[in-house]
Amino acid sequence: MPMEKDELMLLGKMDGKLDSITAHLGRQDQRIDALDQRMEERHNAIDKRLRVVEQKAAVAGAISGSAVSIGIALAIEGIKQWLGRGGTGQ
Repeated sequence: MPMEKDELMLLGKMDGKLDSITAHLGRQDQRIDALDQRMEERHNAIDKRLRVVEQKAAVAGAISGSAVSIGIALAIEGIKQWLGRGGTGQ
């Protein structure tokens, strides 16, 4: 059974709309891919800066920990010597 002119026109409109939707989705996919790429680049940049901060914090922590442990060792040694001399009894 042959199609009527109106049916063919309707099918053509539907085909055109589907082509338009397909093209729009393709553009959206490209935008999303570009956004993903930018976000990944930003994440990597933040990761690098954070790594530097973490390394500096680790060095600062090691230095301050060493200084505190030396200070406590000196304080303990001073107390031992003070107690060895009789403390406040002299």
